[in-house]
Amino acid sequence: MKFKGGYDAGVATTDDAGTAAAPRRRSRPEFRNGRPTLTRERIARAALEILGEAGPAELTMRAVGARLGVSPRALYHYVADRRDLLKEIVAVCQRDRPWPQLDTDRWQESLRAYCRALRAWYRAHPGMLALARAEDLTPFASTEMSRPDDALVGFFLDLGLSPVNAYRAWTITVLQVSGFTEVWDAWHDRPPAGSDPGAWTGVPPDPTAADQLPHLRRLAAASAAQPPDDLFETVLTMLVAGVEAMR
Repeated sequence: MKFKGGYDAGVATTDDAGTAAAPRRRSRPEFRNGRPTLTRERIARAALEILGEAGPAELTMRAVGARLGVSPRALYHYVADRRDLLKEIVAVCQRDRPWPQLDTDRWQESLRAYCRALRAWYRAHPGMLALARAEDLTPFASTEMSRPDDALVGFFLDLGLSPVNAYRAWTITVLQVSGFTEVWDAWHDRPPAGSDPGAWTGVPPDPTAADQLPHLRRLAAASAAQPPDDLFETVLTMLVAGVEAMR
């Protein structure tokens, strides 16, 4: 039996004894007529691509439809409106979020490992932090979405931090990782046209800057040799030292 649109609702079969078996459902093909089959998740991931490339201002149903090669009207069979699209975007991002694998017996390395995974998650969803600043996404929060944060807070409490310090450690961990990703990684991952982030030493190209900024000039060679991964490890070293101090 097929419904409108051509999807098979299930074909009843019989086993060797002639007993009716459960209907079989055909999986939805990934492509149809050379185009990706639409789903809520596929629409949301196309929207995430637009976010990463152009930012929240360019996230429109028309732009998402163009990215998928369909008319905006086709999207409304899967998402009710732009607000519903934002809800699915948040859900997709949260499904991708790493779960904290934290161990108080080896807390320093496990905290570092989680921060690296969290950084990779932010980098895989560029534009989400900008979207969260531009639009109110809090209505889409849920208990399930907050479980990783709850686990991280529990980890800090198990380390012996007071509730106040556990709050500080949790907040600063998220701020350090998300801030590094939003500013430093974003600049290196998606540099402005014509720029070379690896060549930036902190000293402006003004010929007189070197004389006016002697301390930055002294660090120029060292800063140019610091790739983002190395700098992030230093961020983690300082984060771990701060948590140790609060213990």
